Amino acid sequence: MATSSAESVKHRIRSDIRVHISILRSGAPFAVTADQRLTVGIKGDYYLTIGASLLGVEALPGSDATPGFRSTAIVWEGFNPDRRVLGARAKLVPGPAAAALPLRIEVRDGATTFVNTTPATVAAFTAGAEPAPLLHYIRQLRRAAVLELPLPQGTTTLTSPARATQARVVVPLLVRGTVGKRRLHARVLGRFTVPATGKVAVSVEPQLPAAERLTGLSGRQLFARATTLTLTVARVRQFERFLANPDLEGPSRTVYVYRTAVPRHEAVAVPPAPRGRDWTATILVAAGLLLAAAAGLAVWTRA
Repeated sequence: MATSSAESVKHRIRSDIRVHISILRSGAPFAVTADQRLTVGIKGDYYLTIGASLLGVEALPGSDATPGFRSTAIVWEGFNPDRRVLGARAKLVPGPAAAALPLRIEVRDGATTFVNTTPATVAAFTAGAEPAPLLHYIRQLRRAAVLELPLPQGTTTLTSPARATQARVVVPLLVRGTVGKRRLHARVLGRFTVPATGKVAVSVEPQLPAAERLTGLSGRQLFARATTLTLTVARVRQFERFLANPDLEGPSRTVYVYRTAVPRHEAVAVPPAPRGRDWTATILVAAGLLLAAAAGLAVWTRA
């Protein structure tokens, strides 16, 4: 969670984050640090808070200010003459931070497995609908997601009663780097196993799903595609905002870097955290906001 308060000034903010995950040889994380650079536009005072469970915070090289530290938030306060870059290195409490990661690494039996942990099943509904408005909405939604723009609004006319269903969404992960001496470049949707072990050094980037062919689909099929894409964009944007952007409409990008490391003291591996409240509930909230704000299915009008 992040907030922005500064008299009547609405700052335009871009957030770029690099998350460093230190893992044991077993693949279990034991330390997580996030470097966040906020590029702030619009002249005026600013007071920004970025919520997180923190062990400490320091300024990054090149930062135009020094962040304030609370155990539950990074705090920025000052005056922006035109453009400011606010850079913070946040040392995070390992448990909550590990629960929010998109990838889990398992090393056993001479192999290293990369597990995508983003899948979620969300309540949705299905119905027949007029195809043309759905086609327009899907294309506009994908364009906004690619260009990091605010999400579009759209309406259509339902041609049959709506029925409750469930939608499963997953964020594709681009994984690049090395395992021992073996190079890796893969798009991971579920589990991906490399028949090698050794030091892990990989970067992980959330991706949008590949564009699907839409011509020839019925209104009901397009309605399902619009549902899934809307929820997937919500899920992608969650993982692009590992630390929140105080500008709710501002673009955010996160790269996750996993490296095998030797702890300075005896480390306790962080066990997989229950994913009940944190991400399932979060995607329901995020999806609900998108569906309401972007008219991404909950507000489709019915004849």
